[in-house]
Amino acid sequence: MSERKGKDSPSLEGAKSRSRRSRKRDGSSRSRAGDVGKALRSVYDSTLREDVPTDFTDLLGKLR
Repeated sequence: MSERKGKDSPSLEGAKSRSRRSRKRDGSSRSRAGDVGKALRSVYDSTLREDVPTDFTDLLGKLR
């Protein structure tokens, strides 16, 4: 026969405290994720503004 755990069981309390901790970290995680996203976007934008190296352009020209 299975025994139901009561409201104050250790496993339930542990789950509650883990839940609270993860909620506290969510805000800072989202903030860090936003910062990383902004940094990646900045690097990507600067890469798009770079000139194509002449060696690469020459290689592409040979493929025609």
